[in-house]
Amino acid sequence: PKTGDVIISFGDQYFDTGKSKIKPGMRQILEKSIPIYAKSLFSDKKIADKLSFVEIVGFASPTFRGKYVDPQSMKESDRTAVNYNLDLSYYRARNIFDHIFDTSKMQYNNQKKLRSIVKVTGRSFLAEKTEGRGIASGMSKKQFCAKYDCKKAQKVIIKFDFKDQ
Repeated sequence: PKTGDVIISFGDQYFDTGKSKIKPGMRQILEKSIPIYAKSLFSDKKIADKLSFVEIVGFASPTFRGKYVDPQSMKESDRTAVNYNLDLSYYRARNIFDHIFDTSKMQYNNQKKLRSIVKVTGRSFLAEKTEGRGIASGMSKKQFCAKYDCKKAQKVIIKFDFKDQ
């Protein structure tokens, strides 16, 4: 309610580790929720006229090759991990974009209007605020995910922004 962000919870149907392919359960959730979201954005002309953009933001967990990666680290090996997860996050968001705007898969009111203002970004794992991360840098992926629940870091957020007036 405070930000306009919508976090889509795919539960067990979320992307497989290291993958960006949409699962069947994800398709069902998108096909049910996106038409409702589009309708809510465009049903009130005053609101619709103020929309600047809608952003699909993908995230990945802060792990790479079986280990937790400290986002504060500037080591070359950790930069490779950040870049990998950034790309993975983007491709996840991009595949959601591709699905919800592929008219052979989905058709709904305001689809064309929505597509004209959507942008797609990947945030890697840098935006996830997990307290005590610096301490975790020696943890394995299994240990980190057991302690901090990696599934919560792997998410897709759809948010909107209003034009300045």
